[in-house]
Amino acid sequence: MRIILFMLLLAFAGAAGYTYLSPAAERAALMFDAAPADKGSIERSVSATGSVQALITVDVSSQLSGQLAEVRVDFNSKVKTGDLLAKIDPQTFASKVASAEANLAIAKSNVQVQEATIAKSRALAEQAERDLARQKSLAERGNSPQATLENSETTLATAKADVLVADANLANAKAVVTQRQTEVFQAKLDLSRTEIKSPIDGVVIGRNIDPGGTVAASLQAPILFLIAQDLSEIQIETQVDEADIGAVEAGNAVTFTVDAYPDQTFTGKVSQVRIAGTAINNVVTYTVVVLAENPRQKLLPGMTATVRIVTGARMDVLRVPNDAIRFQPPEGAATTTRDVRRPNRDDAITAQLTESLKLTPEQSEQFKAALAASRTGEQNGGSGQRGSNQGGDSANEGRRERGEGGRGPGARGAQRQSRIARILEGILTPEQLRAYQDLRAERRETMRPGLVWIETPAGLEPRRIRIGLSDESYSEVIGGKLEAGEKVVTRTRASGGQGRRS
Repeated sequence: MRIILFMLLLAFAGAAGYTYLSPAAERAALMFDAAPADKGSIERSVSATGSVQALITVDVSSQLSGQLAEVRVDFNSKVKTGDLLAKIDPQTFASKVASAEANLAIAKSNVQVQEATIAKSRALAEQAERDLARQKSLAERGNSPQATLENSETTLATAKADVLVADANLANAKAVVTQRQTEVFQAKLDLSRTEIKSPIDGVVIGRNIDPGGTVAASLQAPILFLIAQDLSEIQIETQVDEADIGAVEAGNAVTFTVDAYPDQTFTGKVSQVRIAGTAINNVVTYTVVVLAENPRQKLLPGMTATVRIVTGARMDVLRVPNDAIRFQPPEGAATTTRDVRRPNRDDAITAQLTESLKLTPEQSEQFKAALAASRTGEQNGGSGQRGSNQGGDSANEGRRERGEGGRGPGARGAQRQSRIARILEGILTPEQLRAYQDLRAERRETMRPGLVWIETPAGLEPRRIRIGLSDESYSEVIGGKLEAGEKVVTRTRASGGQGRRS
């Protein structure tokens, strides 16, 4: 009986010990993967696809209908402005020219007839005037009857009217000549249009006709040839989603690839962001035009390009992996709140502005002293508020610092930036002040708070940072208590098991 009782007590003690020790064992079994904060480059980009196009593509059509007598060019033929591409059978149009020229000759001869008629009418009018004068002289001496005088007056009036009619007929004949000249010009123009010529220098990339075919010109002229201007420079029209278009602007650097050369990366730049959107199935996209050099003419019209538009870049900046910013300590992990609250950052701010704005030593010392004085005044005026804030737990502080939803640094951060701006206005030169305003505008667009964790003997230690530009893998650290080389936790890994992000 004693043996049985002893065994029961031993089993109970073992179970209690396991229950007590297992959380500690589990905590001890937790391991963390870490990556160092390092200096490097960050590129934020937008991906899209589009097709390669010539800068200028011209559709060559015919204004005439007829049968093609010859075609001088084929696909890939290089042409110059004015080169003959094709020719429509000119016989019909040549006959129209001959007919129009004959009509013009008739009209000119009619002018000559009318000029002769005018001369005759004027001569008759002059003769009638002389006859009338003679009859008046005879009538005054009583040698001519009154009826003869009246006949002479009627003859003169008729002769003058004939002169007016002849003048009008001559004007009409001259107008007919002008009309016939226009018809000759139009007929010759149509005859010249039987020769279809290149309007630009380029290469033929499309041909829709063959010798012997018939061209039927109508309200919509048929496209006979497609000519692309110089392919030493091409453009790509890409469609960018409305969620990304705000970061794209003219001048952005671009890299792209095409399926024909999968191992080669081509470069270009954004030349135009078109403001008119296109909605397809409730998805709105905007056209972005990319220009690229094509000296070896590897890029051909119609190729599909996978485009990467660089919307922001930083070189040689402090950065951390994005996994470190997303990391959350698991339940049961030992943590410490040491250094969670912001230290006095006067030295860091001064150093950063000195480097960015090229401050002189005197300017740096003046700024640091003014910043310390303003911070002392803020601390004396806001001690009560700080006391109430000290009771919050570290988890809530961490969430506030991370700024969920991409919010900015908050009201206190805005007040601090305004205080710094007021100090700098009295210190900086006009050129330095403009540079600071540009820097502030740039940081305002990208800066957000964040929190990373450092593994220490006492547990995981949080570090507040300010995050700038981010790409697919890394985020820029533009402020906070973090140095290059310090390792930030990226994920939790159970001992002997697979790693997992938290």
